[in-house]
Amino acid sequence: MIAPRSAETDREIATRPLAKQPRTGFFAHSRLDSLLAAMAGVQLAVLVYGAWTCGRVPWSATLGLAAISVFLMCTNFQCTAHNFIHNPFFRSQRLNAVFSLINSLLLGGSQTLYRLHHLHHHKYNNDLPDPRTGTTNDFTSTWRYGRPPTREESIVSYALLGYFRSDFRLLLREARRRRVLHDVAWELAALGAVLLILATINFRGFLCFYLPVWFFGNAAAMAENYLEHHGAAPGNRQTDSVSCYNPLYNFVWFNNGYHQEHHYRPQVHWTRVPDVRRLLPPESQRRVVRGAHWFNFVANSSMSPDRLDGPGSDRRLDAGADAPLTGSRMATSLAHKVL
Repeated sequence: MIAPRSAETDREIATRPLAKQPRTGFFAHSRLDSLLAAMAGVQLAVLVYGAWTCGRVPWSATLGLAAISVFLMCTNFQCTAHNFIHNPFFRSQRLNAVFSLINSLLLGGSQTLYRLHHLHHHKYNNDLPDPRTGTTNDFTSTWRYGRPPTREESIVSYALLGYFRSDFRLLLREARRRRVLHDVAWELAALGAVLLILATINFRGFLCFYLPVWFFGNAAAMAENYLEHHGAAPGNRQTDSVSCYNPLYNFVWFNNGYHQEHHYRPQVHWTRVPDVRRLLPPESQRRVVRGAHWFNFVANSSMSPDRLDGPGSDRRLDAGADAPLTGSRMATSLAHKVL
């Protein structure tokens, strides 16, 4: 059981001031965001080269480039696009809009729609099925298509079908409500134009390289999302996600292992998210895996029906979920240590 905290402790956490970020000129939060932008550049280069040369180089080379592209697309979803959602990289709104458009080409879909989709996930945090509706509020919940509803879905169906289950009509309505529908239109128009050019220049590259990379890249990202919540205890903002503290994994994937910390304080910059760890219960009281999220393969989790009693699961953002956090230990970030 998680030891309860006093109301005074919760209020103290929720009202902690956010340490001022140093003004970096070009970047809004940290110069280290240039690494994330550079990863997008690497992905672009590999994707273009692989699609361009498909059918003109040995198939072994094409398969190697495709495997690298799938990994880079998954990395984009989990690191580049993800961190850009919570903390846009640039001080200039125009530069952010340009990066959003370019990254849409790399994701194979609108970055703006992905932002709305991801924020919806944060609103409900992989919730359990509500007995009143028979389903979850979070469209990407690992419990949404579980059979029975008190059991998590398998990772295979979750990864392979997840993208096609997205409610694009809801996302477009939300984009219209937030007055960003024109951004979505520009991003999708740019993507369509680039794919048309690719199909015209090298149809084999479009059919045999780009489309498989797009599908398996999305599937890999969905699988990673599954493993970031599989086996965790939903309904509590301190236990609804899975963390991994392997230094190499967090260095390569920009502190992505601190996933419970990220869900508890989603606005905290990736270089500072290790600071949130001290606000969470001990590791014995929440799900923590060794090595990487990729090894979070345990028997499918199940939840007793008494956990599904109406609004018992915490479906609202708690008072502290988006509250500021001190950043006095920014230097403890692994990226800052190394770089």
